[in-house]
Amino acid sequence: MKIVFIRSNPVSPYPRLEKTVNSLKKYGYEIHILAWDRSQKYNQKNSTLNLSDCNVPITRFGIPGKFGGGFKANFFSLLKFQFKVFKWLYKNRKSYNAIHAYDFDTGYVALKSARLFNKKLVYDIPDYYVDSHGIKGSIIGRYVQKAENNIINRADAVIICTEKRKQQIIGTKPNKLTIIHNSPVNLVAKSTDNLQLFDNNSTKLKIVYVGILAGDRFIKEIADLVINRGDCEFHIGGYGNLEDYFIKLSNLHENIYFYGKLPYNDTLNLEKHCDVITAIYDPKIPNNYFAAPNKFYESLMLGKPLIMVNNTGMDDILASNEIGEVIEYSVESLNGAINRLMEKRDKWVEMSKRSKKLYDEKYSWEIMEKRLIDLYAQL
Repeated sequence: MKIVFIRSNPVSPYPRLEKTVNSLKKYGYEIHILAWDRSQKYNQKNSTLNLSDCNVPITRFGIPGKFGGGFKANFFSLLKFQFKVFKWLYKNRKSYNAIHAYDFDTGYVALKSARLFNKKLVYDIPDYYVDSHGIKGSIIGRYVQKAENNIINRADAVIICTEKRKQQIIGTKPNKLTIIHNSPVNLVAKSTDNLQLFDNNSTKLKIVYVGILAGDRFIKEIADLVINRGDCEFHIGGYGNLEDYFIKLSNLHENIYFYGKLPYNDTLNLEKHCDVITAIYDPKIPNNYFAAPNKFYESLMLGKPLIMVNNTGMDDILASNEIGEVIEYSVESLNGAINRLMEKRDKWVEMSKRSKKLYDEKYSWEIMEKRLIDLYAQL
């Protein structure tokens, strides 16, 4: 089977897609990726995406847009992206058998193309659109929700990322529903020159965040707290509209380290060398209640304490297994969690063992890979 993957970001990196493609490629599937580069303007660029076990062709469309800009800010850019995707799918319709689309950004055009060109469709839902874009209940939100539910009902298979996400799609009737968690592949992280900035002899608590650098990730607040405490370090990597902010901050303060955009191996390596991972999201945003943050699974695999917010995705598992701290969405609560973790340093080894056991028994990528291969074998 030949599969076209479609994602509305540049896939540089996008771990959920990359590990899925890598696994399918190992089992003999042929892959081509279509992606949206919002940072530049160009028609399309063909290149190769280098993964851990293989290389796959990727076509990126350069249409300027804003990361974290929301539905309205990117509406017309999204339409242009969908048009280019449809044009590619039509032109190359004889070269693939199935489409694997992520979220409503790509699901709508994928469904139209799959029905017109007689292709199988796998609809992968990292984020249910009306909840993740803050448009639920609005006129446009009601239209989008109806349209996304139609994709769910008509796709040959649907993937969601946690059991809890079933609540989001109540009322739909997927032909086949599979749960594939955002588990990382258990890689031995490779060394990187960026980590030469890292002072391994420091006794300060090393807090880490790698991901989208946007205002809704609480990272500015973490940085401010770390600067004021003085007994911690904050290690930040990723890309987004706060890049310049953290570049300046790291130049001003010796306990703020900024690494820029990192390959996924380097992300895991940085987290491995730090003490505490953060996944702090606003619980007022409905989608965050259902979230399955990469950081949660990475913390399990690496055996690192995690800080999350009460009533955001996977917090109940964190609390019941005592493998981190669940806080309220405030600087004061975060400060208290840091104090408690520092006081419990002698318990980190046992916490680490519980985390890794949970990953191995319930969330490992080996378990998720089997579900993925079984899904495609049944198409």
